Formats: sequence, structure tokens, C-alpha cells
Amino acid sequence: MRVNNSARRPRNPLLLRTPEELEDDVHKFYDRNHLKDVVDLELLVKGARIAQEPDNLYTLSLTPAEFKAIKDEKESGFWQQSKDLKVTILTTACAAITQGWQQSTINAGSGGWKNDLQPKGEDWTHHHLLLSGFIDAAPWLSGSIIGTWLSDPLQEGNYGRRPALFISAIFCAACVLGTARCETWQQLLACRVLLGIGIGAKASIAPVFAAEAAVDHLRGRLLMMWQLFDTFGVFVGFACDWIVDRQWRVLLGTASIPALILLFLVFLCPESPRFLIRRGDYTGAFASLRQLRGTDIQAARDLYYIHSQLQVETELFDGERPQNWYSQEIYQEKVRELGFAKRLGKLFSHPRNQRACVAAFLVMASQQLCVRSTFSRFTLLNSSIEPSGRKHPIQMVPSNMRILGFGLANFLFTIPAYRYIDWRGRRLLLLISLAGMLLSLLAIGLFFRIEADTVRLALVSTFTIGFFTFFYGIGAGPVPFTFSAEVFPLAFREVGMSFSVMVNFLGLGLLVLFVPKLTDALGNYGESNLCFLFMWVFPVLSVACSVGV
Repeated sequence: MRVNNSARRPRNPLLLRTPEELEDDVHKFYDRNHLKDVVDLELLVKGARIAQEPDNLYTLSLTPAEFKAIKDEKESGFWQQSKDLKVTILTTACAAITQGWQQSTINAGSGGWKNDLQPKGEDWTHHHLLLSGFIDAAPWLSGSIIGTWLSDPLQEGNYGRRPALFISAIFCAACVLGTARCETWQQLLACRVLLGIGIGAKASIAPVFAAEAAVDHLRGRLLMMWQLFDTFGVFVGFACDWIVDRQWRVLLGTASIPALILLFLVFLCPESPRFLIRRGDYTGAFASLRQLRGTDIQAARDLYYIHSQLQVETELFDGERPQNWYSQEIYQEKVRELGFAKRLGKLFSHPRNQRACVAAFLVMASQQLCVRSTFSRFTLLNSSIEPSGRKHPIQMVPSNMRILGFGLANFLFTIPAYRYIDWRGRRLLLLISLAGMLLSLLAIGLFFRIEADTVRLALVSTFTIGFFTFFYGIGAGPVPFTFSAEVFPLAFREVGMSFSVMVNFLGLGLLVLFVPKLTDALGNYGESNLCFLFMWVFPVLSVACSVGV
């Protein structure tokens, strides 16, 4: 018998059970999954009662330590969390640093390899612009087409989050070192295609890993650390460019440092408890939750609550919720029946997943269509003289200063979002961000047309490094990866995150590929014309995000 799916239900499925029914359910769950060697039955019942109604904390007979742990957890910050949770977040932060470091070194090293690896002795200008753009875009294009979609089979086989992250880190370290040793542009292209596989898989795995390990009240902040440490990696990569003085081989090789560190960190953190539950390993899941939460009572509560959530999600497979979801492990049976291809089909066919896809598409597309990557790559790092003889406004600033200034501003302006993302919400931050970037981009496009070099320099620098980067940092930067890692149901989180990162990386790859050609084709005011072109995207995104996110 199935329960009508149209009925409105509470988000917490345990509220559908009476206290007596809940206790009976827990007893059967305890026996079915052979938990007597890892957790006491009475403790598991108490945890389930608290998961059903948090106010039960005051009516249950808990030890002072258990009562304090539950009561104070909503007020505890990052530094009050367990050591293993902090190590897990540090691991995902290292993955983000790797991402930003590699992105900035690819940007900063672009001019160097073009001088040394020229096609048939020619330069890379004009008719070779698309080829050179394709080489620089290769990591993001291969990451979007191959790497992101490989992350789901890696995680859902016998590997799990940690081994999948380890494999992606191997690609990121080995292929980066390979790019530093290339003798031809064909070799560089091949290494970057392989690098993209690691980058795409890592970006799909790490945010999901962080989301599944984090406590509820800190999930937004902890997920936002992906973007915060990504921008920190961008800054460190630009700092390396200043230190090595444009030695592009050394510069590209430095990006292997965080990837090598990541290889060791993944072995220090526990596996995702949600992944272990999906595999039916409740003993391992409790041990993982015990490490992440710090106390047995919190681990018992979360174990039974996650189990119940997953059983209820079987309605996403069949369209209806089974009536006996509380008495057996239906979810694990359904997951075993659904391979990657079937889950991918359900991602776009089920209404709940369709809404999540639309929302994730909007926020991920907004991050690339806001042209922050374009400013970083083709304005701040541009070293050419315009055909008219005028100096590029940013070019008048010493290159080391403009690179470090942009990288530092990008990092610092992301920090305020750490405080407000859980307090004010994702949508409000994103809407404020898009509106501010719209006005900033309009101003920048107009300032590019000013003839006086000094005035143009001051205004473009202020609005690019100042206002535009600030508005990007508080919303369009941190929100997309945070939102996408949360918005999909647990059953489709891996494949949903793969779709989200695919959209983001595909947008970045297309920008890197086509913007140099567009700038060249649009003439002396190429940057200004591009600003006006992209400016019209913001009203559309703002309206769409206000409805869909």
C-alpha cells in the first residue's frame, strides 16, 4: 500500500509516529542492523526521541554531559566542534585551495607558455586566438564534460567520498607537474585535459562531503568555506607568480603543493555517515557520526534521523511514499536497483529534482555570467598595448601590484558572507550581489571610454577591484557551491552536484575560450563593449533567482 504523495507532510518524518510507535521502530531498527556492539539501545531510543522533537531533551533522563552537548550545540561555533569535523572541513578547504591555486596559475602562466610553445614558430595572435584559448580552457571544458560526471560512479561504487577525493587529488597533483615539463603545446593540452578530470571530480565531491559531515546550524558557513578558501588559493597562486617572477614552468608546478597535502589529509577524516548508511553500514555510520559530533547521544540522534530521511526519500523513485518506510531498509534496496544512468534520468524527470536543477543552474550560471573570471584573466592580466596606442587602464599599474591586489580583494570580500549566509539566507545575498554587480559593470563599461589615462585608471581600478569584487564576494561567489550542495535530495546529491559543477565549469571554459576572440573582434573598446553585453544578463538572473532559488 502507498501513501498519497499529494498530502502535505511535515519535513521531519518522525513527527508522523507516536512516541510508542517510534520506540517500537527503534527496537526493530536496532535488531535488524546489529547495533548492540556499538551503541546502547536505550541511548538510541533517547536519540530518536530528540530527533523527533528537540524539546524532549528536557523530559528525558540524560547525563549532565549529554544534556549540555545537545543544549549548547546550536550556539557552538566552528572552533567548538569535534576535532574530526574540523579535520574534515580542513580537508575540503584544502581541495578548494587547490582549485583556486590552479585556476590562478593557469591564468598567470598563460603568457609564458605562449612565448615558449608557439605553433610552427608563429605567435598566438589573431588566427591562433581560438587555439590558445582552447588550451587555457581545456581543464574547465574537460572537467565539465568528463570530470564532473565521473565523480558519481567513483563515489557510489565501493569507493565512497574519501577514496574518490583521493583519486581526484592524484590527477590534480600529477597532471600539474606534467604541465610544468611540457615541451610542446600538444603535450600541454593533453596534460590539461587530464587535469580537468581531477578538477571536475574534486569540485563535485568536496562540497558534498562537507555538507554531509557538517552540523545543521553551521552547514551554510562550512560550505561557504569552499569559496572562501578557493579565493585564498587564487591569492596564493598570484603571490607565487610574484615570487617566481613569471617563470611559468615553476609557477604551474607550485599548484601541486595543495594537491599533495590533500592526498594525506583525506586519510585523517572519517567517511561520510550518509554514504555509509546508503551502503547499509550502520555500524560504520555510527562510528563516523561519533567522531564528527563528539558524543554518543548526538551520534545516536543523527543516525536514526538520517536513516528515516533516506527511507522517506524512496518516494522520489516511485512517486509515492511507501506506508512501511519505518519498518525496513527500503531505501538501500532501491539505490542498489538504480544505476548512474537511471538516477541521471530521475534527476530531470521528477518534479522535485527538476526544481532543484533549475535553481542550481541559475546560481551556477550567475557565477560565470557575472564576468568576474573575465576581469581576472583578460583585464587584470592583460599586458598588451591597445591598437590606438592608448595604454590599457589597468596596465598602468605595476603588474605584480595589480595581480596581488585583485587576489587579496577577492579573498577579503568573501569573508563577510561567512557571517551572513546562515543569518540572512542564500537568496537575499545573491540578489544584493547581482544588483550591485549590475551597477558596477555599467559604470566600468562607461569608464573604459574615458580618454584621460589617469582618470580612466583610477575609476576602472576602483570599480573593478573595489565595488564589483565586493559585490561578487558577498553573493555570486560563495552562494552557488553552497546552495548546489544542499538543494538536491540525498538520493540524488552526487549526480545533482555533478550537473551543477558541469554548468559552472562549462560557463568558465566557454568564457576562457571565446572572450579573447571577442575582445579582439570588438576593437579598441573591446572591454567596454563586453561589459555592456554581459550587463544585460544581470536583470534576467535577478528575476529568475527571486523566483527559483
